[in-house]
Amino acid sequence: MIFSIRQNSTLPVLKMKVLKDGRNDFRHFEELLENSVATFAMKDEENGVYKVANKEAKIVLEKPCEETSEKNYIVTYQFSSEDTNKPGIFLGEFKITLFDLTDPTKVYGELITPIQEQLYIHILDSFVKTDIV
Repeated sequence: MIFSIRQNSTLPVLKMKVLKDGRNDFRHFEELLENSVATFAMKDEENGVYKVANKEAKIVLEKPCEETSEKNYIVTYQFSSEDTNKPGIFLGEFKITLFDLTDPTKVYGELITPIQEQLYIHILDSFVKTDIV
């Protein structure tokens, strides 16, 4: 997956669908997501240095107004201008830490997404200076 954003931009918001791939207990998946913490990391593809490390991400319903039996979730990250101040190609990754339903102090497991392919984030060079002094 390729996501593009301009240098020093904060929009668009990065969104990725959370897949129910059978690796976790699907019967309790929604309950586990309600008691989870999502973080985002992004590292430079060229040198492997992290530009963003374990910043807060959000898990939301894909279509919150629809009443369906199956709920789909997306994980989102809102970039800051500091995150996008250097143009280049970066690898992105979401980590969702699921906590045990019986004991919220214990970790049930972790999901790292994307699962099937790499998330490439292209920060495109911008010729417009966005700082207003």
